[in-house]
Amino acid sequence: MSSEQITAIIIAIIGSGVLSAVVTSVANRKKTTADALMTLQTAYEVRLDRLTTRANTLESKVEILEGQVSSLKCLLSDREATILNLQQENADLQEELAKMQKAVACRDKRIRDLERQVAELTARLDAMNGNSDGPGG
Repeated sequence: MSSEQITAIIIAIIGSGVLSAVVTSVANRKKTTADALMTLQTAYEVRLDRLTTRANTLESKVEILEGQVSSLKCLLSDREATILNLQQENADLQEELAKMQKAVACRDKRIRDLERQVAELTARLDAMNGNSDGPGG
């Protein structure tokens, strides 16, 4: 065999099977890459749709909770105002009670003084009545 024949055989082998295998391999690699990219794209789209749905749901819940917080703040403000009013009323009532207790204490003292005077006057009257009912008169 001559070198030309060997070269022709090598070219025939390479030309038919190897070239075909290389082309097939390159084509398969591109197809595999494209399939992988398509699968990833689909997975990302599904994930993105789920995340979008979840974000929308959470936004709705946040809006509801913000409304509740606002309502509770108003309620708390009203209750704080009521507490302040009741505390002021309590302070006023305690002041009035202290005045009443002083007035009662003064009246009790006055009653004791008057009772003492009545007792003294009764004793005098009894003494006077006792002297005028005696033997001299």
